[in-house]
Amino acid sequence: MTRRSRAYLALPVLLIAAGILWLVRGGDGGPGAVELAGRGAHYAVHLALEPGTGPRDVRIRVEPRPAEVSVFAVMPHMGHTTPELAAPPDGTGRFVARGELFTMSGAWELGIRVRGSRGTEVITIKTLVGEGE
Repeated sequence: MTRRSRAYLALPVLLIAAGILWLVRGGDGGPGAVELAGRGAHYAVHLALEPGTGPRDVRIRVEPRPAEVSVFAVMPHMGHTTPELAAPPDGTGRFVARGELFTMSGAWELGIRVRGSRGTEVITIKTLVGEGE
């Protein structure tokens, strides 16, 4: 068996194992959580959040690991923006921001500000809140 054929066999096994682990753990953000991802010049971010209005937890994983993370939301077509929420580390290698990001249903852009040894950048991820989430 060649190295390439072993890789083709290992990939589906790893994906199935990751899916089972995700189901057992209930995902990162609880029931109804949406998984979102984005990439900047220096960092990659992965979010888990419940995209409803009102106070929410946003669980954020950043690679490579930064010193500070914060998040804010903008609704471009309405001109709405929310205050930036600090996301302190939660002890599991992730950061958690708590607060209200979405004040109404519609199309929003999340801005994840990442500060670390590679510099500071804002990574933008689009999401839909409300009807048709």
